[in-house]
Amino acid sequence: MNNLEARIKAEVEPHKGTPVALSGGVDSSLLAALLQPRFAISVRLPGGDKYDEIEWSQKVTEYLGIKHVIVCPDDSMFDEYTQQAVRAIGRPIPHFNIFPLYEMYKKLSEMGETAVVLGDGPDETMCGYARDLMINHIDQLYELEALANYKELIDKIKTAAIEAATGLSGFTDIVSADIAMRPDMDDMSDGIAKSFGIKNIRPYQDNPELDNYIRDLPIEEKINGEYGKYALRKIAEKYLPFEVAWRKKKVGGPVYPVNVLRGWMDDGEFDKKQWLNYQEKILE
Repeated sequence: MNNLEARIKAEVEPHKGTPVALSGGVDSSLLAALLQPRFAISVRLPGGDKYDEIEWSQKVTEYLGIKHVIVCPDDSMFDEYTQQAVRAIGRPIPHFNIFPLYEMYKKLSEMGETAVVLGDGPDETMCGYARDLMINHIDQLYELEALANYKELIDKIKTAAIEAATGLSGFTDIVSADIAMRPDMDDMSDGIAKSFGIKNIRPYQDNPELDNYIRDLPIEEKINGEYGKYALRKIAEKYLPFEVAWRKKKVGGPVYPVNVLRGWMDDGEFDKKQWLNYQEKILE
């Protein structure tokens, strides 16, 4: 873990002082601690705790004593800004965060900034996305009143799921599937950033040597029981509040509830068909 910490610090060093996009998760929060940025920037999303994680980014900035710029998207500008963003990206993107990202980069541009540091990378290479999401959904079974008498059974299901995802074949499949999502995420943020003359800096991901090193870490440094990104969390607990380093319900970045706000709920709040169709019409 000491070697991983040294490698991350070496990647961060040239960018010290650069603003950081802060979600409140362990990846971006550790960068905020190491960067000593002029400020951190976060987006406050509608929909309550289910979507918005501003409380966690505020914990980090208060703990580190960093200026915190909070962007509050103007939902009345959704169509105009999303159209500009989709054209800048150049293709439909399945992720729901196009609009809030546009607002963030717009704010950075208005502040005269030309670069921002992103925490992208470890969710894919350190089993911090799909695996955690699966376990989180199993955890929700404990909260269902109808299953109040089935705790022991849920315990067995959860244990089996953790073991399956930690086994070598499951581990390899999860990492490969998560990394396959990167082009969409990178194209989305890079396309919007470029339209504002802003450069995205990804310390975990930009240097293939570090990216591959993290990807190839032993399973036990990535996964420990319920936790993905284990080695990164052990490093983060040196610099951050314990509850931030060891958050269990943080999965990916905060999500803008597009389907809920647009009324596209025929197939559920996370179905992508209408969202992708909306973007395709913009590009026609």
